[in-house]
Amino acid sequence: MSGVLTILEQYAQCSFRGVPFAVIGSGGNTGRRIAVHEYPNRDTPWPEDIGRKARTFRVRGFVSGVLFRSQFDLVLLAVEQQGPGLLVHPTRGIIQAAVLNFDWREPDGISGVIEFEVEFIEAKSLLSTTVLAAASAVIATTAALLGSSSTSDYSSSTTAGYALGTTVASAAASTAGNWAAQAEALALTPAVTSAALAGLPTYYGRYVSGNATVTSSDATVASALDDVVTGQAAVAVAIAAVSAAGDAATLAAAVLATSEALRALVADPALQVQLLAQLAAYEPAPFASSAPIGAAIATAETAAGTLCRRAALVSIALACAAYSPTSSNEAEALRQQVAALFADEILIAADGRDAATFQAVRKLRTQVLQDLASRASQLPALVSVTRNEPLPAPVLGQQLYADGSRAPDLIRRANPIHPAFMPVTFEALAT
Repeated sequence: MSGVLTILEQYAQCSFRGVPFAVIGSGGNTGRRIAVHEYPNRDTPWPEDIGRKARTFRVRGFVSGVLFRSQFDLVLLAVEQQGPGLLVHPTRGIIQAAVLNFDWREPDGISGVIEFEVEFIEAKSLLSTTVLAAASAVIATTAALLGSSSTSDYSSSTTAGYALGTTVASAAASTAGNWAAQAEALALTPAVTSAALAGLPTYYGRYVSGNATVTSSDATVASALDDVVTGQAAVAVAIAAVSAAGDAATLAAAVLATSEALRALVADPALQVQLLAQLAAYEPAPFASSAPIGAAIATAETAAGTLCRRAALVSIALACAAYSPTSSNEAEALRQQVAALFADEILIAADGRDAATFQAVRKLRTQVLQDLASRASQLPALVSVTRNEPLPAPVLGQQLYADGSRAPDLIRRANPIHPAFMPVTFEALAT
């Protein structure tokens, strides 16, 4: 086996169902599936696009060394096994693929080597899922770093003030309590209930449609509403902890828990960002006084407001990581909105000389914007569609996409008075 590993180290490596082999070269085939329709007395045909062609991958490899025949037997067992398997392609990454064909030969005049060519067909690409999961993990790590640095900066800036007595601590808790009261009001908005119903397994109309992260097959309207009530209770508990906080560390932990409780309550990441953006714009009016205790109160109130905004930004970053926009326009609009929120806080951190938070906010902003830009580039754009007369949504779905089941998306975007009479002009996905 050591001889096989030595050979593998000198070539690109590939594996199928966990069986490794050396790669001489690779290629593939893809494109679009076109149905060509020809008609009498018409010179040009109509090429109808019926979807992407299945991707195929051809890999030329070999096994060599003292145990080359045993190694080749393992390859044979892998390619002859029923169903798709995990292919680790040397350049295309991780792919769930099935074997279409396998050719092998032993070169003339050369012993100890078996060459072969395998043709795979893609069953599912796992690379994008892996990359997305990795990006979400990186964002979560940096978001946790921002929460930690924000807590540290708040504690260091209010240590002297808290030492003067409970008046300063009460003022800081009151400022954070005003922010938490906004979170409580947001948690009670009707949109939160609509977002919860969007996670139900069937389509309930445009008014409960959303970008739910999880769709449960056994969920019901009653269970979804129960989850909303439970989530609202969790938000209330977190808010009570904010008002009762008597020291800097407790207040910081309660503020971070409040923004996360609000995010956990809302099932739709798009609505999460919309609500949390209001909390990220919080600006308290500090107490004005020339007395030493008054200056300490003003400092604590300003620091508490800053802590609240940064807690909202942490949750916004996590919401963006879970957000799956439906069009490039939607992803770009979210990207610009988030960029503005983070840019404002970067300037505040720089002015306040909060070095650790400044670096954390900048890094988190970069990661979130890069993730959204990457996803926007892979999504269809919105285009304006015009028809001469109102048509039913299923008819438009068939005309535009050759798929009448796309009607719910058209209804959600056009928001017609009645789906049987769609507007003559509306926006729809390009593909």
